[in-house]
Amino acid sequence: MIRLLNLNLVNLLPLLCGITIIIVGYLKLWKLRKSETPQHIGIFGIWLMGIIALLLGVFGQVVSMINTFDAIALTGDISASVVAQGIKNSYKPTMIGLLVLIISLIVWGILKGIKQRKVIAISLD
Repeated sequence: MIRLLNLNLVNLLPLLCGITIIIVGYLKLWKLRKSETPQHIGIFGIWLMGIIALLLGVFGQVVSMINTFDAIALTGDISASVVAQGIKNSYKPTMIGLLVLIISLIVWGILKGIKQRKVIAISLD
């Protein structure tokens, strides 16, 4: 699967952020359900990890473009297909970073809604 996407370590960093978001989101949901004081449970980290994933995706894109230009410089041949393949591969980490950001915002919004409802329910009691 990794070879199919042609990803290296720099490109996998946004994906690792996404896995972290899923794990942390589940743990925060568990804490929100068990807690008597949900207002003290922070969920900002989920949103922040999404932003970090996007930034790591942009970083991966820059590294991939540098690798593409290095390969072009080494061969001395400027073929349109080589440039197109390099540009296509350079956008993969940014695409993964955007996807992780969208998922993190959805998870953050769900947890924020659960947290607010629980705080309101506790304050009404």
